[in-house]
Amino acid sequence: MGSVRSCHFRSDKSKDESLIPFVAKTAKLAQVSIVHKQQELMPPRREQRKLNEVIIMDENLIDQHNLSELENTTMDATMRDWTNLPSELLNLILSHLFLYDIKRFRNVCKTWQSVASQQVVPSPIHCPITQSHWLMFFRGYKMPLNFYNPLYADTYQMAIPCELSGAVLRFSSRGWLLMSRGECSMFFFNPFTNAKIDLPDLPECYYFDTISFSSVPTSSDCTVFGILGLFNDTAWFSSISRGEESWTWDKVDSNLNFQPSHTNPVFYNEVFYCLGQDCNLGLFNPKEEDSSWTVLDGPKKPRGCDSVYESYLMECDGKLLSVFVGNRGRGVSVYTLDESEMAWQRVTDLGSKMLFVSHSTSFSSTKVVEGMENKIYFPRFCGKDGVFYCLATNRYGSFGSNTRKKDLRGTEEQLHCSWIEPITRTYSEEELNWLAVAS
Repeated sequence: MGSVRSCHFRSDKSKDESLIPFVAKTAKLAQVSIVHKQQELMPPRREQRKLNEVIIMDENLIDQHNLSELENTTMDATMRDWTNLPSELLNLILSHLFLYDIKRFRNVCKTWQSVASQQVVPSPIHCPITQSHWLMFFRGYKMPLNFYNPLYADTYQMAIPCELSGAVLRFSSRGWLLMSRGECSMFFFNPFTNAKIDLPDLPECYYFDTISFSSVPTSSDCTVFGILGLFNDTAWFSSISRGEESWTWDKVDSNLNFQPSHTNPVFYNEVFYCLGQDCNLGLFNPKEEDSSWTVLDGPKKPRGCDSVYESYLMECDGKLLSVFVGNRGRGVSVYTLDESEMAWQRVTDLGSKMLFVSHSTSFSSTKVVEGMENKIYFPRFCGKDGVFYCLATNRYGSFGSNTRKKDLRGTEEQLHCSWIEPITRTYSEEELNWLAVAS
């Protein structure tokens, strides 16, 4: 269309000037006929003005067409670039995505979906999220050791260290496992560094209903405390502190009925708190010469907790927190201990807190990724997906599915398991010697 511009004809001196108006007029009328078919001829001045507008409009149409083609070409190139990103780069991006962001990653294109389906769960000690919490479990002595993190859709597996072969998991805290082997042997073990601390043997066969320890076993103030059983009005306990060569056994007469629940004691305010099956509390103070056992008059069983099937006890923000679960998972309730009234107070919202519960250990933590808060994480799976209870919806769910349930039917519980936070520091020989106490 540019070859018919009037300026081109005027610049050609070899043309007969008498033909210029005619040629220009003809050329411009040709443009008019293309843009506006069958348009009537107008008077010369109006015609000239109209033709100029048509020419400008025509040029704009050409520019818009070229711009549109350029944008389409650029967009196509961009789409090809995103699709053809190196798999190494996509895996790097994916390693920093969690929960619902992984779903969004999958939805970008088929290439990204393929990469996401091949995602490898990192080792717990190489997780990009600090203060991450893993459910460690194993199904048999010859099966691999599994580590599951709610942030991922799969588990990380490692060979069971020989130190754990034939051992039973009792309790865990601060990256350390408390294990037992045979009838008289107990030891601490860090599965991330293979550090081990042997405890003095028990003097005779034992069976602990519940057991825990107060602090990391490398510290001078670490105490292990366990309840062997309560028979009629007599309670049997055993404890040992760092530097001691033998276990202490206590037989305490108790005039109050107390049956420990299937959750381990919690060391809180320098005292071991034990949760009873009736939602009451028993206390053991290891620092008193005659290590005392006391069953508190309160708290009483809260209303609505008449049928407690599972219960858990933990410390959260400087307060004792309990979780009660009904038969088949129905009726989950959370309470905090009001020490002034010695009563359980109902908690309906955890805010930014997360609760990790299991029979071996339970604890609270602050969310590490948006979407994890206000939930209770159980040692259960629905297929490959971990199960949580959301206090906002009062339903069970998982990050790998949109299904919400009122109870735990259709889920599988891990029995030999514990929640654990990876600790990878190096320890000296003295720290790994239970009998050595720093001055």
